[in-house]
Amino acid sequence: MKKLFIISALTFVTAISVCGQGVLDALPAISSQTKGTARYSAMAGAFGALGGDLTSIKQNPAGIGVYRFSELSVTAGFNFTDNTVSSPSRSNSNNEFYFTGDNMGVVGVINFREGSLRNLNFGFAYNNIASYNNTYRADWNNISSSLTQLIASQASGLGCTPDILDESGSSNPYNDLPWLPVLGYNTNLIYPINAGSTNYVGIFDYQQSRGDAYLINYTSGGIDEYDFNISGNVSDVLYWGLTLNVTNIDYHQESYYGEELQNVNVKDNRNLNGRTSTTNGHFELQNYLRTDGYGTGVKIGLIYRPISFLRLGIAYHSPTYYTMTDTYSASVDYKFDKVDGRTLSGNGNDLRNKTDLGNFSYKFSSPWHLLGSIATVIGKSAIVSIDYELTAAPDMQYSSPYIDYHYTNQCINNQSTPIHNVRIGAEYRITPLWSIRAGYAFESSPMKNEYFDGVETPQIVEGTIAHYQVPGDVHNISCGVGFRINNINVDAAYVYRMQDSRIFAFEGATVGFNPTIMNLHNNSIKLTLGYRF
Repeated sequence: MKKLFIISALTFVTAISVCGQGVLDALPAISSQTKGTARYSAMAGAFGALGGDLTSIKQNPAGIGVYRFSELSVTAGFNFTDNTVSSPSRSNSNNEFYFTGDNMGVVGVINFREGSLRNLNFGFAYNNIASYNNTYRADWNNISSSLTQLIASQASGLGCTPDILDESGSSNPYNDLPWLPVLGYNTNLIYPINAGSTNYVGIFDYQQSRGDAYLINYTSGGIDEYDFNISGNVSDVLYWGLTLNVTNIDYHQESYYGEELQNVNVKDNRNLNGRTSTTNGHFELQNYLRTDGYGTGVKIGLIYRPISFLRLGIAYHSPTYYTMTDTYSASVDYKFDKVDGRTLSGNGNDLRNKTDLGNFSYKFSSPWHLLGSIATVIGKSAIVSIDYELTAAPDMQYSSPYIDYHYTNQCINNQSTPIHNVRIGAEYRITPLWSIRAGYAFESSPMKNEYFDGVETPQIVEGTIAHYQVPGDVHNISCGVGFRINNINVDAAYVYRMQDSRIFAFEGATVGFNPTIMNLHNNSIKLTLGYRF
């Protein structure tokens, strides 16, 4: 009866503690990059008051109303990503190349001969908003803390006796309990202080144990957006637009965290009356996560031209309301040396355990955005444009009919901060056929400084992925060239993106682990082919 009562009490928190939704898990869903047509990218995306570019459909919908002719456009991107992860022990570098179809779409224009409504436009576009492709490795030597201590703390917090955690028992603990303590117990990474105890300790001992650790992390996938737009031109002074966006998220993560340890404690969880011995060992925690989601939102915008050379823009993006599904699994492989020439009774010295394949669906609403823009057109030769965009990151929320996300949403509100995005772009027409462009964009971190600096620990939901990453500010530098002849335009752009992030091996990682910085650099070349008709 006591066992059933404990399982019942834990069932409410099991799904969230297994899946791990929290403030850091939400960040991939709100990431954005300077992606779109080559002209848009070359000018750092500063098109909020300009319009006349297909990417305007996702930024300021009124920009489609600027079109006077119908247009078909296609953009491809070639990306070179490199990162360097620097820990107190060593630096690791990685390089990758991948191709993206950044943008494609069509704008249809209906012109009117009479009345103040000069034209009514319709647009459709596909935009690749963000790409998650990245691989990194971090190494730490002479560590003085271990993931096994965190696992033991979580197990003790459950208040469960060993028979509840034991997978060989009458019930499957993966159905009812957080998975990381179950994995740890069934591979002897943790053990109870004594038989029947609900307090657990890890194999790592602060006084005698030492070792090295590593983390290998792979991410892939991206965010794709499909935009449907209606817009118009009133007297060549006021442009308005409305965009309905349908967004798809596909996020993959695989990670491998391991520790090579010396002088760790070994105790047989099947024979708790035996003595505790000391040996050397190596364990690796493997994680797999895939997040799929789709959502819808609305964007509205205006562009006002009070005088011929000045344009002002404003746009609002509603939250995108997603339905998300996480699919996940984890495993632990623990190998240790023989103790006094013997193996643990019935277990051997190579312990492996794997979770079930989990699946959980929930709702997520992204932050709302507010965009203000100003642009000036200097004669027929030059354009200068500035955008400011505010993203209300603290307002993003999780919801589910099965789980109360009140605490998680409160943590998101307390730990994240509004994102400030400033974009500056310029274009100069050298000849009627050729134009050159340049731009700079800055995007602030969605997390408060104390979390990036490691002074505070963000909410870490007790999932099996124990490591986490806190992103820093983003800088984009871009340039490009455009060629137009008759109804055909060919544009090229280069975008250099820089971002530093802090990597933490697990909550509570101490000497040997911090600080660990990832310097991420992305070089993108974008090519656009457009045809006006």
